[in-house]
Amino acid sequence: MKLICGCDPAAVRFYNKVLQALKAEGYDLEDVGCYSENAGHGGKFAEIATTVGQKVLADEDAFGFLMCGTGQGMAMAANKIPGIRATLCYDVLPAVLAKNDNNGNVLCTGAWMMEKKGLDYTMAVIHAWLFSNYTGTHEKGMAALKQLDAAKQ
Repeated sequence: MKLICGCDPAAVRFYNKVLQALKAEGYDLEDVGCYSENAGHGGKFAEIATTVGQKVLADEDAFGFLMCGTGQGMAMAANKIPGIRATLCYDVLPAVLAKNDNNGNVLCTGAWMMEKKGLDYTMAVIHAWLFSNYTGTHEKGMAALKQLDAAKQ
């Protein structure tokens, strides 16, 4: 399973801890940055989210993982890309449902929230999302999302 990952300057420290844990578990990771807390906050989240989203769409076996301070900016930016179904999760149940029901292909979360909960908790949320599978139970909703994507293009 390939994960294409990115963060903005607000998340760099905790994001790097998460990436180390994912690497230790043997995931195939592509880190697109950002690499410094001093990279400037003005729109960096949108740039990184766009890069991750485009790479996810180009590789049908890949999923995306994005982290900023709250995760909200990353989710908003990633969802501007037709075909991306980015979901914002701070807990296990929404992570499972985001994949099971809505076939999410990019997981977004917030360093400011998750760091307080701890690395183990954050990894549990990521694992819940990664190991869930789309069930196909919400086909009408997925068709509606595809229509919205087509309207964007």
